[in-house]
Amino acid sequence: MSKGRFHNKNKNRNKQISPEQSVQAAIEAGSKAKKEDLFRPVEDLKLDENLLGYLKAGRINILADLACRDFQQMYKIQNIGRKQCLLIAGALSKFGIKFAKETQQDNNKPQQRDTKDRNRDTQRANNDKRNSGNVDASEQFSKKNKNNFENAKLNQYLSKLYNGLTMSEILMGRRERPATEKIEREALTEKSLVKFCRKGKWGYKDWKGNVIVAPQYEEAFGFSEERGCVEMDGKLGYIDRNNNLVIDFKYDCANSFSEGLASVTVGEKSGYIDPDGNQVVDFIYDIATPFSGGKAIVRLDDRWGVLSRETLSVFWR
Repeated sequence: MSKGRFHNKNKNRNKQISPEQSVQAAIEAGSKAKKEDLFRPVEDLKLDENLLGYLKAGRINILADLACRDFQQMYKIQNIGRKQCLLIAGALSKFGIKFAKETQQDNNKPQQRDTKDRNRDTQRANNDKRNSGNVDASEQFSKKNKNNFENAKLNQYLSKLYNGLTMSEILMGRRERPATEKIEREALTEKSLVKFCRKGKWGYKDWKGNVIVAPQYEEAFGFSEERGCVEMDGKLGYIDRNNNLVIDFKYDCANSFSEGLASVTVGEKSGYIDPDGNQVVDFIYDIATPFSGGKAIVRLDDRWGVLSRETLSVFWR
C-alpha cells in the first residue's frame, strides 16, 4: 500500500560513542582480538566502495563497531543484509575479529550443552506427570508464558498483514487480491530525483545522472510530490528539489509524501502533515501508514482502523 517507505529511527541511534567506548563494548561482548586491531578504521577491510559507504552511513567507523554487533543488529543498517554481513565477516577474520554473536556462541558452548541436558530431564519429568494425570502449577505457568509469547507474535504478524489492505479487506476480514503482489517501480521521468550515496553521505541525482543535491545528508529517502525526506543529526525533515529546507528537522520517523500528506512520528506517536509542515492529523496513533487510494491504515491502543483521506475520519475494525 505504501507509496514511500516508512523510515523508523531508533532513539539510541542518535547517541554518538567514542572509539574507546566501542572497543570496550567489543571486549565486553567477548571479543579476544587485539586492541590495536579493534581501533583500525573500517577502510582497512578493503571492502567495496558502496558497502563501505553503507557502513559509514550507519556510523560504523572502526572494527570495534562491528565486533560489538551481531547480524540482527547489522540488518538495521540500510542496504546491509546477510550477504553483506558474510562479506564483512570474511574481511574481519583477517584480523582475528568476529561479530559479537559468533563470539558469544563460542564462549557459551559448554553452558548450552548443560542447558540441553536440563531441558531433556525436565521434559522427561513432565511426560511422567502427564502419564500419571497430574499437571502441576509450574506447567500451567509455562503454558501461560507460551500463550503470551504467541499473542505477541500474532500481534506482530497482524501488523504486517493489515499493512497494504483495502478498507473492505480489513473490515470484512478477507483478502480480495493475491497474497503476493509484484511491486513495480515507477518509470523515471524528467522530474524524477533518485537518491545516491557518496563517502557515507546522501544526495539526489536527476534521471540522467546529473547531481541535483550534493551528498550532504546522513540519509535520504524517496523524493515524492516535490518533497524529499532527509536526515540530519538524527532527525528527519523535508527539502525541495532546490535543496531548500521546507520542513525543519524535528521528526523521529517520517514517510514520503503521498496524496498531499505525509505520516510522521514524534516520540512514540504518529500523525500527518501537509507539504508546508502544518499538522493536519493529531499525533495520537501508534502506527500510521501513507495514503493510497484515499485510505491509510492506523492503529491506536491495539485497535486497527482505516483513515479516510477525504474526511480524515477513522472507520474502526
